[in-house]
Amino acid sequence: MSAVKTNLEFSPHIESTSGRRQRRLTAFNPTCRRRINELMSSSPAVEDLADSFPALLFALATGFATQEQRQRSLTLVEAGAPLRAVADTLGVAWWLRKLPPSAFTVPLPVFSSEPEFALRVSNTIPDSTDLLPAWFARVGYGYEACGPAFALWLARHHDLCVSSEELVVLMAAWAWFSDKTQHQGGRLLRAPWHPEMSYRRARDELSVWHQRARLAELLVQGLETPRLTEGAALGYSFTALRTVEDYLAESDALDNCLDRYADHLLTNAAAIFSIRKGARRVGCVEIGLHPTEVSMPAIMQLKGARNRQASAEVWQATFAWLGGQDLRAFPPRSAKRAPRAEATSLWAPYLAFLSGTRHEGTFRRWLLGKVRRRMTGLPAIPRRLRRGAA
Repeated sequence: MSAVKTNLEFSPHIESTSGRRQRRLTAFNPTCRRRINELMSSSPAVEDLADSFPALLFALATGFATQEQRQRSLTLVEAGAPLRAVADTLGVAWWLRKLPPSAFTVPLPVFSSEPEFALRVSNTIPDSTDLLPAWFARVGYGYEACGPAFALWLARHHDLCVSSEELVVLMAAWAWFSDKTQHQGGRLLRAPWHPEMSYRRARDELSVWHQRARLAELLVQGLETPRLTEGAALGYSFTALRTVEDYLAESDALDNCLDRYADHLLTNAAAIFSIRKGARRVGCVEIGLHPTEVSMPAIMQLKGARNRQASAEVWQATFAWLGGQDLRAFPPRSAKRAPRAEATSLWAPYLAFLSGTRHEGTFRRWLLGKVRRRMTGLPAIPRRLRRGAA
């Protein structure tokens, strides 16, 4: 064997320094390692941030704050200033010091400097390091896309760490609208989000709200349905449901699921009429196209309150009203799936709130239906919504 020895064999100090550098570097997400390596190479004091304050090093490497703030912070680090002073200069929340390098996979939000927020969110940090990247991404998204209260709620519910991106994005929009009844998105709520709401209840209410929102969009865009006229027969009146407010009022009065009828209307050429006896709602009827005589209308469903069977009297009145329609030019039609508008009046207030943030483009693309998964700024974990979610 050769008696020649390498420099590393004679230089254990160099070897341990190299190994430490590699250990620190590989603890970070691969997407930011090149820039972090450059920073660590610039100064031993900066490199030590990988152990003492990984979030601070990550922020310096990923363009957090302004270039001037980053340069001032680096100067302070190299001068041996207290880390708290460096964090304050850069605007990095002090509680982030508790998180390991692996937690950072998305850009750092500018979190609130309120001590109460810092205390409460730091008390919810998961024990499992495997959950940390998704947890931090969800909390950051909730903070920027809704607000501190919603971010704290997300932080407590670790189940959302393994939920789909779409669920979190929609939940943030729903929570944002919860105290804004001046907007249509707020008026569509069956129940608003609040910080004490359970995850299961939030998921159920989100599902209802999302279906109502889809119904509102669908009715604004328009559907092709059998052409029938409103009228009366045998003491009952038949009034068409045309707007989302009509559907919500009917659903509330009759305790049925008409407020979640978007999917049905998308796949069926149907017209829904409220059946009333004077001012009292007694039922509703869905008119579609006859399965064999496609130019003729047919009663697809006729129900009373709580989806109970309608009385024989109501059936007789409905047949009488339907028989009085002019059916001479009744071509077969089908419901059309209209493309999503870039920003309907329903979503416009929320898009204005997101304006200028890194999440605005993501939400616009989601509205257009071009990006339904792999939302920007959220790790791609499961691809399907949980049962009962939007």
